[in-house]
Amino acid sequence: MVGLKIAAVFIMSASIGVLYRVPRRLLFYVGMVGVLSWLVVYTTLQSGGNIILADFMGSIVIGIVSELLARMLKKPAAIFIIPGFIPLVPGGEAFSTIRFMVDGHYAEGVAMGMKTLMIGGAIAFGIFVSSTVYRLVINYSVENNTDNAEKS
Repeated sequence: MVGLKIAAVFIMSASIGVLYRVPRRLLFYVGMVGVLSWLVVYTTLQSGGNIILADFMGSIVIGIVSELLARMLKKPAAIFIIPGFIPLVPGGEAFSTIRFMVDGHYAEGVAMGMKTLMIGGAIAFGIFVSSTVYRLVINYSVENNTDNAEKS
């Protein structure tokens, strides 16, 4: 069953890549970013973590892998980030929020809405943190190598 879910996540991420006109030769990489992030979320949830932590961890993977692929393939990281985070989007929670509100269950709707916002924030913050830290580390390494080369 997990294999079927992995295939579905790969197809979903690659399809979003097609929608956003990612070059055809990069669609495999785009799909794999989505699969890796989903696997981290799935593993975190199976280990007893909550959905907010799981999505945060998945988005950190998206940021790091996207930055690595961007450097290796000489493409912008956004090509890999956007389709990669689609499997993490809390669409079911957003739907439940609206359903609760329409049915008049306002307390449940507000609670679900807060959960949806926290998941979305965790995804955005995870991508931001991982991309920023990765770029700082790379820039620091390049700067140190340049300084060492000038001293020689």
